[in-house]
Amino acid sequence: MTTKPPKNAVLVDLMARLSLTEGQAAAYFGVPVFTFRKWANGERALNAAVVRLIEIMGMVEALAPGLHQALLPDAAPKRGRPKTKGA
Repeated sequence: MTTKPPKNAVLVDLMARLSLTEGQAAAYFGVPVFTFRKWANGERALNAAVVRLIEIMGMVEALAPGLHQALLPDAAPKRGRPKTKGA
């Protein structure tokens, strides 16, 4: 029987494979950087939904690389406040 790598190792591998910063990886999962950092450091356990999301995104990456590329966050994180209409 093979053992699965620790979940935080999967996140660190994902960041390296996709060349993502912590901020980009957090955006990829739709969570604050603080939460992602705790997951990656093993301080906070991943819930079942996040584990499944990692699996699904891996399938999308393998089966539809173009689609997966479109789902990756921008290389340069946006800074400042969003512009509002009429301002």
